[in-house]
This record gives sequence, C-alpha cells and structure tokens, in this order.
Amino acid sequence: MPSKTLFVSAALCFSFFCGLSSFSAGEKQLKRGGAWSKETQNSPDLKAAKKDAEAFPNDAVKQNDYGWALRLHGEPDKAEPFLQKAIQLDPKLPYVHSNLSVVDMDLNKPQDALAEGKKAIDLDTNQPIFHVVYGNALLATGDTKSAINEYQTAIKQREDYENAYYNLGRALHKDGQRNESLNALSKALQLDGNDERVVKLMDEITK
Repeated sequence: MPSKTLFVSAALCFSFFCGLSSFSAGEKQLKRGGAWSKETQNSPDLKAAKKDAEAFPNDAVKQNDYGWALRLHGEPDKAEPFLQKAIQLDPKLPYVHSNLSVVDMDLNKPQDALAEGKKAIDLDTNQPIFHVVYGNALLATGDTKSAINEYQTAIKQREDYENAYYNLGRALHKDGQRNESLNALSKALQLDGNDERVVKLMDEITK
C-alpha cells in the first residue's frame, strides 16, 4: 500500500479537519491514542512506515508516523526515539508532542507526558484529542481538577467524544463526585455501548 494512504495524524489533513465522522472512525482505529498524518481505513503498515522513515530521515512527519506505528504495534519503548526525533526536526507540530505524551504514559513517565501534553495544547488548543491526552497526564500526576477541566473542554469542542466522557467519568470518580461520574459514563456508554472500560468502571462505582 502506498505510504500516502497509510496514516492518520492529529493535525495536517487529518481527521480533525475531515469532519467528526471520519475522526471518530480514525480514533477507534488508533486505540484512542494519538494520530497520523493522513486518513486510513486499514491498520498501519509498520514495514511501510519504517521504509518511509529510513528514506526520509529529516522528515518530521515520517518519523512521527513510524513512531506511532510502533506504539500501535505494542512497542512504545521503540516508538519514543522516533517521536523525539520528529520533535527535534520540527518542534511546532502539536500532534507529535501529543503522541509523545501518550507514549510517555505507556512508559510510566507521567511528568514527561505532562510536559509534552502541555506543549501540544500551547501550540493548538482547538483539538479535542489534545485536551484528553493532556488531561490523562494531569490525572496521572495528581491534578484531578485540572484534568476534569481538560476533559470538559474536549467535550465542548466535540460533543460526541466518547473517550472524553469516559475519562471525565473516571476523573470525577477519583474526585469523589459519584453522581456526576455516573452521568458522564452513561453518556460514554450511549456513544459506544461496547466500551468495556466504561462498563467496568460503572460496575465498580455502583457496587
């Protein structure tokens, strides 16, 4: 498959600018994580991404795409240096910072994730996924109130954002707001009745 059809990115011609329906499909495919440079209907081709990254070592987008492909294939430790390289090549690409924040969370580096998530927000505050990723880092570092604000901002920007409702629900639960948490989780379940994370957390809260 040609590389020009491979990737989805949380910026560029990516799903945010292609409409909410395409973003929703892309996000499910991306396992609720970061993003690619282009829309795709299939799983990312790791070999093609690697080939592009090697062929274009000074292309920040290609380095990002390969890094994120590695993350989706369960290798966040290998993904991290490629995302870092992408940032070195072009520090003004917000989605790369957001992607690195996700990988840092995978690697149990919440403070690093927090810093990268903040950089993404500083560069572009209009993408809901950036607010969720940053919120996850805030929650992991103990700033529950700020995390709630980030999830709420994401929902204001995109009302059908199931993952934002789920994360808002878990943050509200952590903050002791039981009813508000269940309300957020109920909305998440309405948007995606197959999200096992939501069902599990609701069961825990209602026991």
